[in-house]
Amino acid sequence: MDWSIRPRADTCAGSGRKFADGETVFTVLVAVDGGMERKDYTEGAWTKGESRPAYFCFWKGKFQLAPPKTEKEPPAARAEAELRRRLAQPVQAQSPEARVIFLFALLLERRKILVVRERTQGPEGRVTVYEHKTTGEVILVPEPEVKLSEVDQLRAEVEALAATWGA
Repeated sequence: MDWSIRPRADTCAGSGRKFADGETVFTVLVAVDGGMERKDYTEGAWTKGESRPAYFCFWKGKFQLAPPKTEKEPPAARAEAELRRRLAQPVQAQSPEARVIFLFALLLERRKILVVRERTQGPEGRVTVYEHKTTGEVILVPEPEVKLSEVDQLRAEVEALAATWGA
C-alpha cells in the first residue's frame, strides 16, 4: 500500500475555491489503486454532501496559511524533515524499522508537531493517522506490537537507526 499522501491543499476539492486563513476545513482520505489520496473541503461543500466521496477516514480542522520560508533551516528542523520523509515511506507493520518509526511518531506527537487525527484498522493492522501541525502533511503510521520485555532492544534499535539517519 502506498502511504505517501500529499499535504493539505490550498483549494476545496468540491468547489475549487481557495481556503481562507482560519477557515474550517474537512479532510478525507480516499482509497485509490492500492494507496490513499487526501481531499480537502470547505464547510459549505462538505455539508452539501453532493461531491463527498466514500472515504477511509475524515476529520475537521482549521486551515492555516503556510508560514514564510526562512533562509537557513536549523538542524532540528532538518532532523524533523528527515524523520517525516522516513515516516512517509511504506514499511511492513511488524518490521524493526516500523517499531522505531512508531516511537519517533509518538515523540513528535508529544512535542505537538504531529496531531492524531484518527486511529483505525487498516488492511495491515492498526494504523494511526497523523497530520503535521504546521504543514498539514498526512502520515499513516502502522502500530506495531511492542512488549514491555522488548523495550531495551527497541532502545538499541532507535539509537542505531538514529545514528544512520544523522540525528
